Amino acid sequence: MFSIIGEALNFGGRRLELIARVAWLPVLLLLIVDMATTFAYLSVIAGKTITFAEINTFFQAKQSYAQFAQRGWTTSPGQMATIAGVNVVVSIILISSFLAPLIRYAGLGERPGPGLVRLPFGPDQLRFIVTGLASALFVVVIAVLPTAGAGFFVMQYIVEAMSQTMASFPDPESLHTIELVTSGQAIAARGGAWFYDLALPLAAAAPFALIVWLLGVIHFHPRNRPNAGEGGNMILRAFVVLVIAGALVGSVYGFLRIAAMQSMSQSPQTAGLESFTGTGVNSLLVFATIALILVGYLNLRLFAWPGVAVCRRSMALGRTSQVTRGWNIIRLPVIMALIGAFLFAAVIAINTIILPMVLSTLNLLFQATETSTRLVNSGVKGEWVFPLFVWIWNFFKIAVNFLWTFYSYGVVAALYGRLYRESEQSV
Repeated sequence: MFSIIGEALNFGGRRLELIARVAWLPVLLLLIVDMATTFAYLSVIAGKTITFAEINTFFQAKQSYAQFAQRGWTTSPGQMATIAGVNVVVSIILISSFLAPLIRYAGLGERPGPGLVRLPFGPDQLRFIVTGLASALFVVVIAVLPTAGAGFFVMQYIVEAMSQTMASFPDPESLHTIELVTSGQAIAARGGAWFYDLALPLAAAAPFALIVWLLGVIHFHPRNRPNAGEGGNMILRAFVVLVIAGALVGSVYGFLRIAAMQSMSQSPQTAGLESFTGTGVNSLLVFATIALILVGYLNLRLFAWPGVAVCRRSMALGRTSQVTRGWNIIRLPVIMALIGAFLFAAVIAINTIILPMVLSTLNLLFQATETSTRLVNSGVKGEWVFPLFVWIWNFFKIAVNFLWTFYSYGVVAALYGRLYRESEQSV
């Protein structure tokens, strides 16, 4: 794991100059696309064209969009979705234009073509896009749709049954005193709501939970674990996978339930729904839990596919699944988590330590320059000093952010390249 992490982080720094040469134009266009998208959103929300004449800075535009985004998606969802779709398509094309050659360089040592102004798009970029999208579509079709569809209909049928009105006789001594209540209210009064709130959703999700368990038993077969020996203990493996899968399902379900309850309590449209946390919500949460686990598993198994496709120049899976066989299914998310933690910590350090230190140094230079202009101008400071240092400071911040973006993309390319080599070396 640490060899892969070290190579990815080292490649981003060691090849920063080459990465910058290949990626500077697409990254610049990405920033322009992001800016155009934000102003397009604001134009739809305002019902008129919004430019820098109305909003002075891009930062203010971002703040305005964050404040009024809900209004735009509520009143004009079609236009907002079209803008978002165009933004995603253009961004994917731009990212693939430089990430594909960087992946081939990291995986095969094939240097990108010469030239400072580069925006290539060809078979390598198409393979990167198609394999990435195909893997996402694959997990949606295989995992999300079946469980989501079953969960939807199960919830619908249960809610319909629980909503049926029936007669209730609150006074057993008088048959003339009738109160109309729903089936759910009557069952809850008799203490049987747990069957519909928990038992029935769990029973409906049991076949999908069985699939998760069987996947785990098959995945950790001794043939997928080097040095595990032959045969292995089938009963012990099945029991351990059952315990781990149960803990995973419980953790994901608990997280989703907490998030659902918080969303209900914070949204005025769902006020009062906290009491309806049984039938409908539990059914959705149980099926969402199983779907997320299946999606996560398949995503991990296909994670290396774009790198393999780009380096082999073929969309065949090849040995993609070998990268995450056995215990590697756990090692890969650990690798991604550690790389992400490093990148996040570095961003925090840049913005809280490095940039403030540079600013303090720049302030000293600004004061020294301003004092020197007073000495040569009979006590009158030069009016050009402050604008000059403002430009220097902003240019420095822009340069730092560009370099960090190049480094981050280099780390991603190196990870894909190393995973390709791991797939080719696997037995």
